[in-house]
Amino acid sequence: MNDLYQKRAKLVGHVDSGLLWLLNMHDDWIHDQYGESYIYHGIIYSSTTPFHALSTSVTGYFQDDDTKRWLKVKDGKVIFEPKDISLAWKDQLEEFFTFTFTTGRYVRYKEAKLL
Repeated sequence: MNDLYQKRAKLVGHVDSGLLWLLNMHDDWIHDQYGESYIYHGIIYSSTTPFHALSTSVTGYFQDDDTKRWLKVKDGKVIFEPKDISLAWKDQLEEFFTFTFTTGRYVRYKEAKLL
């Protein structure tokens, strides 16, 4: 069984940028310099790659503390539509996954008639 890696963190970014960055929980975000900002506190989870406790380039899934909704994080950032960030959020973690099954190829032949 694979391990699950996690840590408390926050996602921050300017409202108009279309980009959120992963920061450690106690790192400062100088949002006053940039105007209106998004700041989300929560937990980042990664099931594939272990990361250092202070790393901010994590790939995984982030769950917001307040809404319990999810974002997909790749290399410490989330890219979203600047006009509507709500499109990036998912209510359930399973909404990020798609499954396809290939069952094989079946060929049907006509029965041969006997003379």
